[in-house]
Amino acid sequence: MCAAEARPPFCLEGLELTGVPSAQPAGVVARIVTGTTVLRIMPFHGKATATGAALTPFGFTNLPGPGRFAEASENRLAWAAGNCWHLISPHPALVLEQELKQVLAGLAAVSSAGGGFLRLRISGTAACALMAKGCVLDLDRFVPGRSAVSLMAHTKIHLHRCADAEFDLLIPASHAASFWEWLTMSAAEFGLAVQTTAAAVLEDGAPLPAALSA
Repeated sequence: MCAAEARPPFCLEGLELTGVPSAQPAGVVARIVTGTTVLRIMPFHGKATATGAALTPFGFTNLPGPGRFAEASENRLAWAAGNCWHLISPHPALVLEQELKQVLAGLAAVSSAGGGFLRLRISGTAACALMAKGCVLDLDRFVPGRSAVSLMAHTKIHLHRCADAEFDLLIPASHAASFWEWLTMSAAEFGLAVQTTAAAVLEDGAPLPAALSA
C-alpha cells in the first residue's frame, strides 16, 4: 500500500481531518500512520536476556532498557513499562505474531494489540511546543531514542521521541476521538497540517525476510 492509498483508521471516522490553516507554513504536522502491527512481548521470569537474544531474526540482539527503543530495518522494539515491550512493524499481524511466538517459545508471552492503537507522528517547527501543552514529561530530558508510557491530554499513551522535533505516539483507539479534538485545538495557534500514510511495507512481489516467511 502506498501513502496515497492510505485511509484514516476507523477510530477517527466522522472527524474533520483537514487540519488548521495558517498564514505561514504549518508549525505542526500530524501524520496518521496506518498499517501498523503492535505485538506485546512479556518475558517469563529470568528469561529477559534470552528473549532479547532470540530476536536476532528481527534485527535485534537484546531488549532495550527501561525508557528506550531500538530500530532495525522496518521494525521498532520499545520498552512499554514494567516487564513489557512492544514490537512495532508494518508487516501483517498474523504472520508476524506466528513467527514471533515460534522464536520466543518458552521464553516470553506474545500477544497482539490488534487495532487497539491509533499511531500518530507529530513533527514540525512547533512540535515541541505542542507536545509541552499536553505531555507531563520533561521534554528537555526526554531525548531522541527515549520511550515512555505516560499521560498526554488526559490519555495514557506510548510515546517515542524519534528526533528533536519528531514524536511517535500510540494512542488507545477508544480515546482517539477525544485526543484528536485536543490536538486540533492545541495546534491551532501554530497551524496544523494533516497527512495520512501507510507504514512502510515491502514492494509487491518482494520476498519476506527470513523472520517473516511462512
